[in-house]
Amino acid sequence: MFATGCGSSDPVSPPAVSIGTPGAENGGAGTQTVSTELQLDNGASEFGGEEFPEVILNTTKGAIRLKLDAKKAPATVDNFLTNYVATGHYNGTIFHYVKAQGMILGGLFDASMNPKETRSEIQNEANNGLKNKRGTIAMSRDPNFIHSSTCQFFINCADNSSFDYIGPDDSNSYGYCVFGEVVDGLDVVDAISQTEVNANDGTPSQPIEILSAERVK
Repeated sequence: MFATGCGSSDPVSPPAVSIGTPGAENGGAGTQTVSTELQLDNGASEFGGEEFPEVILNTTKGAIRLKLDAKKAPATVDNFLTNYVATGHYNGTIFHYVKAQGMILGGLFDASMNPKETRSEIQNEANNGLKNKRGTIAMSRDPNFIHSSTCQFFINCADNSSFDYIGPDDSNSYGYCVFGEVVDGLDVVDAISQTEVNANDGTPSQPIEILSAERVK
């Protein structure tokens, strides 16, 4: 199951990125040493330099169209597009935690709750001025490590100001990086968030799958 920080008893809990320590899902040591340059395993970027690229998530509940903000979150958008969308990583993953009037969280597990392999952790760009408003997409991470995002993301179903960047002092105040917004399909996001869940962990009773993630612009 996913790490602590997503307990269903909390009104909206900060989403956690990994099982155990950051990097544990791909055998890493969870180090906090992260370059300001995006770490790409293949040494190349599929990003293409567009300031506002768009991606469609085709899910078993319908399609969600995202407009990403590469101007304010360049490394995060590059990571999302190059390491995960372009490689087909998100195809077959599920939304493994949902909260009505809260968020939907996905991108790591398949329908059998097996984690998929991830790439290196990236620099947290939460201090980019973007806020965790309803309809925005942000990167999840381990709540205890500032720079620990890999593949997991969440879409805010409400204004979640407690996830916003406040300051650089510690992990709690650093917040979660917003890197885009839903431009079509917010009704699908709401439908996913309102699905029946298992009471102990907020996992949907019936898996809600991302069938494909496709860059369309």
